[in-house]
Amino acid sequence: MRRFAACSALFLVALSAQAAPVIDCPSGRTPLLILGTFHMEGSAEDLVNPPPADMSTPRRQAEIEALVKQLAEFRPTRVAIESSRISSYWNDRYTAWRESRGALGFNEIEQVGFRLADAAGLAALSPVDYPMWMDGTTAADRHEPQPQPETASPEAESPLMGEVRAQIEVDSHILRDGTVSDFLAYLNRPERAVMSHRWDVISNLAPGQGTAMYEMTDYATNWYKRNLRIYTNLTDIAGPGERIVLLIGAGHAHLLNGIADDDPRFCRVTVEALLGG
Repeated sequence: MRRFAACSALFLVALSAQAAPVIDCPSGRTPLLILGTFHMEGSAEDLVNPPPADMSTPRRQAEIEALVKQLAEFRPTRVAIESSRISSYWNDRYTAWRESRGALGFNEIEQVGFRLADAAGLAALSPVDYPMWMDGTTAADRHEPQPQPETASPEAESPLMGEVRAQIEVDSHILRDGTVSDFLAYLNRPERAVMSHRWDVISNLAPGQGTAMYEMTDYATNWYKRNLRIYTNLTDIAGPGERIVLLIGAGHAHLLNGIADDDPRFCRVTVEALLGG
């Protein structure tokens, strides 16, 4: 599969001459742009995992470069990413790529994060995630489960899963027919973001089916736990003169945006302000 390198030096020169967009942030507050993204190379860990869209085509590569140009107008001093705060994995790859100017992989961290950080002249990305599953476990807690006997007949799909699959199908059509920037603007609309919040949180607030009253509620509790820890990691990299863009799965955006709106340390800049939509 063909892979593509990043923006040219001419683009960086042109970018440096551009004026930043007007962002009305009070003095002393850190501008924060939370960009909810889709997983460009696919994922096996979401509620529904549709086949990834092909980001290798010339059309998509041009759209991603246009997206990065729009995001670079924010003039970030930090590009925060969905990777463990204590992991060096993506920064090791970023350093090697900046030295070689070789091929980029198709994860959104490389396609968007590497390009954006490089356009902003940043030596490193800022990992802020606290990876964990909604059952409260982390990677260190997991093991290969024992094989289970097949059930006599498959269970009927729940109404929630039907809703999720229908919405993912709508999303796939919007991405297919539009640009990457337009699709991200759509994903970050409040009415779309709240759908993910309903799936991750609201749907889990019913009483448990077994003896544990709060077995499902604890899934929502752990989702909050992960996002609150992500938010703490954001506050750790905030401060005078910082301007933060966070690239993170769109399901996180509703919760993180709501916290940022109430936090006097940050001045939240909407995706609409840069991408429209």
